[in-house]
Amino acid sequence: MPVISASSKGQIVIPAQLRRKYNIAKGTKLNVLDGDGEIILRPVLQNPVQQARGLFRGGVSSLQELRRERREGGGS
Repeated sequence: MPVISASSKGQIVIPAQLRRKYNIAKGTKLNVLDGDGEIILRPVLQNPVQQARGLFRGGVSSLQELRRERREGGGS
C-alpha cells in the first residue's frame, strides 16, 4: 500500500496505478466519504447506466430468471 503525504492545503496525489485502474483523469469528480475512521474516495459515475452495463455479466440474467419463474408459475 503506497504512503502519500498531504500538502499544506490538504491536497493529495492518487498514485498513477490507482488512477488508471479506476479511470480517474483530470476533472474526474470523486465522492469523499467518512466511514469508521477511514476516508474513502469514490469516482462519481458520469453515466451510471452505461458504466454499470455488463457489471454482472456471467451471472444469471434477471430477465431469463423472471421468464423461467413465470413459466413455472412461481411469480406473484
